[in-house]
Amino acid sequence: MLSYPDENSFDPEQEAQFLEEKTNSSNGIEIVAIVDGKIVGTAGIEAVGTKHKVRHRAEFGISVLKEYWGMGLGKALTGACIECAREAGYVQLELNVVAENKRAVTMYRDLGFTEFGRNPKGFNSRLSGYQEVVYMLLTL
Repeated sequence: MLSYPDENSFDPEQEAQFLEEKTNSSNGIEIVAIVDGKIVGTAGIEAVGTKHKVRHRAEFGISVLKEYWGMGLGKALTGACIECAREAGYVQLELNVVAENKRAVTMYRDLGFTEFGRNPKGFNSRLSGYQEVVYMLLTL
């Protein structure tokens, strides 16, 4: 997850607007995984930009609650986003993942993503300090 709960600046109306825009978007999506009526995961894609030089690229983000890891939710959410990115006409899907998150890195590699760089201090965790970030992409 990119932000901490105290950093969330969306109120319920802004969140509803964000989700409505994603619902009506032809090139972006936000999906959820629900278990027993509880949202336990989210994933989405959005354009890197609208300019000609970057509009072929999409960014991917995902979050699954830790107690639901190992159930295949991450793989299912990622697969759905890959399909949506293809349908939207993107050529490349990109993501950032903390290098220590070996389960996620392995899953992304298994799904065809390849590493194209690293940032030694890409994230600054309140719990563990700086963490290395791996940049990965999937050619669609």
